Amino acid sequence: MKWFFAFVFIGLFVDDAATQTVRVKRKYCKSYHGEIPKYSAMLGQEIVEISPMQIDINVKKDSLYITIGSSRISGLYTAQKSTSPNEIIMIFPRENSGIEERIILNTAKKTVLRKGIFPQPDVPLIRVKKSKR
Repeated sequence: MKWFFAFVFIGLFVDDAATQTVRVKRKYCKSYHGEIPKYSAMLGQEIVEISPMQIDINVKKDSLYITIGSSRISGLYTAQKSTSPNEIIMIFPRENSGIEERIILNTAKKTVLRKGIFPQPDVPLIRVKKSKR
Protein backbone atom coordinates (compact mmCIF):
# COMPACT_ATOMS: atom_id res chain seq x y z
CA MET A 1 0.00 0.00 0.00
CA LYS A 2 2.81 2.43 0.83
CA TRP A 3 4.38 1.73 -2.58
CA PHE A 4 1.12 2.71 -4.20
CA PHE A 5 1.17 6.07 -2.42
CA ALA A 6 4.84 6.55 -3.33
CA PHE A 7 4.11 5.94 -7.04
CA VAL A 8 1.11 8.31 -6.96
CA PHE A 9 3.20 11.00 -5.26
CA ILE A 10 6.06 10.61 -7.76
CA GLY A 11 3.58 10.59 -10.64
CA LEU A 12 2.00 13.85 -9.48
CA PHE A 13 5.43 15.43 -9.01
CA VAL A 14 6.57 14.43 -12.52
CA ASP A 15 3.30 15.66 -14.04
CA ASP A 16 3.64 18.99 -12.22
CA ALA A 17 7.25 19.36 -13.37
CA ALA A 18 6.24 18.71 -16.99
CA THR A 19 3.77 21.63 -16.93
CA GLN A 20 6.18 23.93 -15.14
CA THR A 21 5.38 27.59 -15.56
CA VAL A 22 8.00 30.27 -16.09
CA ARG A 23 8.27 33.84 -14.90
CA VAL A 24 8.26 36.71 -17.36
CA LYS A 25 11.30 38.89 -16.74
CA ARG A 26 10.79 42.53 -15.85
CA LYS A 27 12.44 43.75 -19.06
CA TYR A 28 9.61 42.14 -21.07
CA CYS A 29 6.84 43.61 -18.89
CA LYS A 30 6.08 46.47 -21.25
CA SER A 31 3.30 47.81 -23.47
CA TYR A 32 2.83 46.39 -26.96
CA HIS A 33 0.81 47.98 -29.77
CA GLY A 34 -0.66 46.69 -33.02
CA GLU A 35 -3.70 46.62 -35.25
CA ILE A 36 -6.22 43.86 -35.92
CA PRO A 37 -6.67 43.89 -39.70
CA LYS A 38 -10.03 43.96 -41.46
CA TYR A 39 -11.77 40.57 -41.51
CA SER A 40 -15.21 39.14 -42.18
CA ALA A 41 -17.40 37.05 -39.88
CA MET A 42 -20.52 35.01 -40.49
CA LEU A 43 -23.40 36.06 -38.21
CA GLY A 44 -26.39 33.85 -38.88
CA GLN A 45 -26.90 33.93 -42.63
CA GLU A 46 -25.07 37.25 -43.08
CA ILE A 47 -21.40 37.99 -43.72
CA VAL A 48 -20.33 41.04 -41.72
CA GLU A 49 -17.16 43.01 -42.46
CA ILE A 50 -15.27 44.01 -39.30
CA SER A 51 -13.14 47.14 -39.68
CA PRO A 52 -9.53 47.33 -38.43
CA MET A 53 -9.08 48.07 -34.72
CA GLN A 54 -6.19 49.14 -32.53
CA ILE A 55 -5.03 46.64 -29.93
CA ASP A 56 -2.79 47.34 -26.94
CA ILE A 57 -1.41 44.70 -24.59
CA ASN A 58 0.20 45.75 -21.33
CA VAL A 59 2.19 42.94 -19.69
CA LYS A 60 2.80 43.20 -15.96
CA LYS A 61 4.59 40.82 -13.59
CA ASP A 62 1.55 38.58 -13.08
CA SER A 63 -1.32 40.34 -14.86
CA LEU A 64 -2.26 41.31 -18.39
CA TYR A 65 -4.32 44.19 -19.76
CA ILE A 66 -5.75 43.94 -23.28
CA THR A 67 -7.41 46.95 -24.89
CA ILE A 68 -9.22 46.34 -28.17
CA GLY A 69 -10.87 49.49 -29.48
CA SER A 70 -12.78 50.85 -26.49
CA SER A 71 -13.13 47.59 -24.52
CA ARG A 72 -10.61 46.57 -21.90
CA ILE A 73 -9.97 43.09 -20.49
CA SER A 74 -7.68 42.43 -17.54
CA GLY A 75 -6.70 39.53 -15.35
CA LEU A 76 -4.01 37.09 -14.31
CA TYR A 77 -2.12 34.92 -16.77
CA THR A 78 0.03 31.81 -16.65
CA ALA A 79 3.27 31.64 -18.59
CA GLN A 80 4.61 28.42 -20.10
CA LYS A 81 7.70 27.49 -22.04
CA SER A 82 7.33 27.06 -25.77
CA THR A 83 9.09 24.60 -28.06
CA SER A 84 11.21 27.52 -29.22
CA PRO A 85 13.76 28.73 -26.64
CA ASN A 86 13.00 32.38 -27.48
CA GLU A 87 9.24 32.21 -26.87
CA ILE A 88 7.02 32.28 -23.81
CA ILE A 89 3.33 31.40 -24.12
CA MET A 90 1.01 33.41 -21.90
CA ILE A 91 -2.46 31.95 -21.37
CA PHE A 92 -5.09 34.41 -20.23
CA PRO A 93 -8.59 33.11 -19.33
CA ARG A 94 -11.42 35.50 -20.20
CA GLU A 95 -14.21 36.02 -17.69
CA ASN A 96 -17.70 34.71 -18.45
CA SER A 97 -16.55 32.72 -21.47
CA GLY A 98 -14.71 29.45 -21.84
CA ILE A 99 -12.26 31.00 -24.31
CA GLU A 100 -8.61 31.58 -23.46
CA GLU A 101 -6.44 34.28 -24.99
CA ARG A 102 -3.07 32.92 -26.14
CA ILE A 103 -0.27 35.44 -26.38
CA ILE A 104 3.22 34.46 -27.51
CA LEU A 105 6.08 36.65 -26.27
CA ASN A 106 9.17 36.49 -28.49
CA THR A 107 12.06 37.46 -26.22
CA ALA A 108 14.63 37.73 -29.05
CA LYS A 109 12.61 40.13 -31.22
CA LYS A 110 10.82 41.77 -28.25
CA THR A 111 7.45 41.35 -29.94
CA VAL A 112 4.14 39.76 -29.02
CA LEU A 113 1.84 37.66 -31.19
CA ARG A 114 -1.81 37.51 -30.17
CA LYS A 115 -3.40 34.34 -31.44
CA GLY A 116 -6.76 35.47 -32.79
CA ILE A 117 -9.97 33.93 -31.55
CA PHE A 118 -11.83 32.61 -34.61
CA PRO A 119 -12.59 34.41 -36.95
CA GLN A 120 -10.05 37.05 -35.87
CA PRO A 121 -6.63 36.79 -37.52
CA ASP A 122 -3.37 36.52 -35.54
CA VAL A 123 -1.95 39.95 -34.70
CA PRO A 124 1.74 40.81 -34.30
CA LEU A 125 2.40 43.63 -31.82
CA ILE A 126 5.57 45.62 -31.30
CA ARG A 127 6.87 47.07 -28.07
CA VAL A 128 6.05 50.72 -27.43
CA LYS A 129 9.12 52.82 -26.68
CA LYS A 130 8.90 55.45 -23.98
CA SER A 131 8.92 58.98 -25.28
CA LYS A 132 11.57 61.38 -24.02
CA ARG A 133 10.33 64.10 -21.73
